[in-house]
Order: sequence, then C-alpha cells, then structure tokens
Amino acid sequence: TVPVQDFLFCSPMSSKSFRSMASRHPWLLLMPSRVLVVCVISLALRDRRAQGVTLVSKSGSVLAAEDTVWKNASVQCSEEEVCVCPPDERWLLSSNMTVDGLKIFGMLKWDEEAPAVVLRVGWLLVEEGGVLQIGSSQSPIGNYPGVTATISIKRAAINLHPVYGDRFLNSDAGTIKMIGKPLDRTWTLLSRPAAEGSHELF
Repeated sequence: TVPVQDFLFCSPMSSKSFRSMASRHPWLLLMPSRVLVVCVISLALRDRRAQGVTLVSKSGSVLAAEDTVWKNASVQCSEEEVCVCPPDERWLLSSNMTVDGLKIFGMLKWDEEAPAVVLRVGWLLVEEGGVLQIGSSQSPIGNYPGVTATISIKRAAINLHPVYGDRFLNSDAGTIKMIGKPLDRTWTLLSRPAAEGSHELF
C-alpha cells in the first residue's frame, strides 16, 4: 500500500469509476475513509482499467505507478544469506538491515526520510541493470534532521562472492547513486598555526 501521508489524489476518480472499481472489490465500501484512500491508490496502481488517478509526492513531482510500489527491504532476507533483489522488484530501505551479501538486479532505494538507517553487509554488488539509490537531487540524504545513510561492511562474510570475495561494495555494469545534502563550506581558517601533535585548534 501507499502511505496516506506521502501521496494524495490530485485527480480523483469519478463516482462512476469508483463504483466500477467497487464492483470488482466490494470490501472497499466497508473501509474507513483514510484506509479507503490507501486501498484505492493501491488498487489503481495494479488495475489497468482504473483511469484518472495521478499520484503526487510531497515535493510535488508526479510519480508513475511503477515508481510507487515498493517492498520493505529489511524483511526480505535473513542475516546469514546472500540477499537478491530481483530485476522486476523495487525495495525501500526504511530500517536497519543486516545480510551476509547483497546482489541488486532491481532497485534498492534508501528512505530519504527515515533517520539513522544502517545497512550491514559482508559485500554488496549492483549487477547489470540494477540500481542502488541513496538520496536524490530533489531529496538528498541529510535534507531531513537525523537522516543518515550508513553502509557497514562486516569483517567477514560466510558466503564469498566467486569473483570479488568479500568486504567490497562494487558495481558490475549497474548504477550506484549517492547524493547527500550540499555543504556550503567544508573547511575553515585557523586563527593561528597549529604545531604537530597539537590537541587544540584556534
């Protein structure tokens, strides 16, 4: 389902379209309004006959249906296995995740609003056609207070990669995008020289 707080109807369906959808899914008529919005959006995304629905993100950008159906990455695999994100799936990382190895054929996207998320892996490989998306130009990591993206490479993996071994983050014709909040200034001038071994800077 699509969170109510993240998406809204900007072009609601007509009553005729809704009745048509309700005829295929009668339980819609029994749902509270808040849940109903979520259900209708979710159904509209997978029902090609539903027309007139447009989804808009908080930032105002229009989202295509295929960009709004995400699986929770944190619950897909156990800690001891090599986790595989299939080519036809999109995973959203909103909470800490630990796996032995991670292959990305589809898309793994970091939640740009979830605070202090850590991905712990023995190794990570973005395969051909796969995408690892951490932040975006519209919503860079760090744009929201407390939001950080940490990838921790474990000391050793149980399952070694046949080519690269372990303890690596690599792309094999895949795409890795990491976009953080721009910093206006990453350095400062000292008011006086600092001798080697100094414990204070002025």
